[in-house]
Amino acid sequence: MDDESDDLCGLCGLPGANKMALWTGGGVYWPGEQRPDSQFVHSDCEHAETERAFTALTPEQRRATLRSIWR
Repeated sequence: MDDESDDLCGLCGLPGANKMALWTGGGVYWPGEQRPDSQFVHSDCEHAETERAFTALTPEQRRATLRSIWR
């Protein structure tokens, strides 16, 4: 990493991000899931945001999202 700010988490903004965000690899997000604004995230922040977005959806919304991915 060339700069001290390179390891800032794209979700919480704090230093020490320990992995590349899903979007850097073409990841899939639940509707309403916050996407990081940098390429690095804390794995705990990414997990918490995925869980938050998932639980905010109704079962029907989850099924519709999964159907749209696996067509």
